[in-house]
Amino acid sequence: MEDNLSYLSEVDKNLKVIQLTLFMVKVELLRYTPDGIKLIAESCRVSGIPPDISDEEVVRMVVENDYSSVLEHIVFTFDVSEISVALSRELLEHRIASHTARSTRYHDERNFGYVIPPPIRNDPELVEMFKQAMESAREHYVKVFDKMIEKGYSKEKAREVARYVLPMATHTHYVWTINARSLINFLGLRLCKRAAPEIRELAQKIYDIVVKIYPEIFENIGCRGYNLGLCPENEARPKDCPYAKIIPTKKKIKETWKGKVQK
Repeated sequence: MEDNLSYLSEVDKNLKVIQLTLFMVKVELLRYTPDGIKLIAESCRVSGIPPDISDEEVVRMVVENDYSSVLEHIVFTFDVSEISVALSRELLEHRIASHTARSTRYHDERNFGYVIPPPIRNDPELVEMFKQAMESAREHYVKVFDKMIEKGYSKEKAREVARYVLPMATHTHYVWTINARSLINFLGLRLCKRAAPEIRELAQKIYDIVVKIYPEIFENIGCRGYNLGLCPENEARPKDCPYAKIIPTKKKIKETWKGKVQK
């Protein structure tokens, strides 16, 4: 899927670009496993893959047929910044990865940046209320810090306590290492229309990076519905899902054979 947006209508493409602009999550690839296609193919040949099949064909077969344990030999490390603490909580749900986050114990956070959630972006009144809440948190962070210093606490202790005032919208900074198999799982979940917009932006930007490096692995990866050919979201699938009229739900597929197959 070219730039992973080819399945969308022009309206949906424009909408997605708007969503990406709202957050501006920053993603930089720090390192990745080189010669990954050859590595995967050679690993597969240990199990008896014929030598007359090209390395690229082997990898595409592995991905399409979900013989995916071999993909764990490929690892990517990303620098991810200007994401919210709220997003970082979702990122931690992807446990087969290595997470290193900016420490609020050792950094002075009085000048923290923050994310304004998209649903209120076009409502000046709510945006102003949100900004006031952020500035109030900043003010109280400084007050707690300064009062602790005044009372004789060390800067280390003052930072450690004051950080509890920080809101979920606060920017944080991550270094994230993940193997290709787990990354496909991440993309399948977070490219979905139901995913929170901020982490969906992160998933899209990561996809745009890795598909250029290893198209044999990622060119046919999208949300879970696209990957599986059926949507596990069932009734929860949003009405504006681009696959709603193309890909059936898991529940619908099961209804066609349930009771007809002997257990």
